[in-house]
Amino acid sequence: MIKKYIKNYPDFPVEGVDFKCTASLCASKGFNLANDYLYSVIKNRSFDKIVGVDARGFIFASILAYRIEKPLILARKAGKLPGKTVSKSYSLEYGEACIEIKEEDIEKGEKIIIVDDLMATGGTVETIIDMIEEKKAIVDSVICVMDLKFLGGSDRIRTRKINFFHGIVYDGLD
Repeated sequence: MIKKYIKNYPDFPVEGVDFKCTASLCASKGFNLANDYLYSVIKNRSFDKIVGVDARGFIFASILAYRIEKPLILARKAGKLPGKTVSKSYSLEYGEACIEIKEEDIEKGEKIIIVDDLMATGGTVETIIDMIEEKKAIVDSVICVMDLKFLGGSDRIRTRKINFFHGIVYDGLD
């Protein structure tokens, strides 16, 4: 049901990438469906904080944090957060990037849920998992609206023995 609200943009942002547009989802009834699904996944889980992934993950993570009354941590692109941060560089499907989290936002032993709009190769989320684990906290789950399964990210997350949930899946033939 959610899938019908997502528009595809071939060759964006670079040639060969079939971009799945979260903006089209947000501008439709699909937005409520996606948020209701994500809430249904986490409402009975035991955890301390939610990490939203820059930038589209912020949209869904902030709504969940509000609904479940948990703190929201922003995992941002480098140079966007004030104060002391922990940062890590990683590879994207079509480039390189660096992500940061405020050092004081995650404490030892906390259980964290990571929320993003989609799972592609898993590089961004795996980097965030590494940062959280370096702080001696625990990643309980990763939750995404879309899983681009054919890119392998969800399988990479599962091999780390971390729960992975998604609202819809693209297998590469869509």
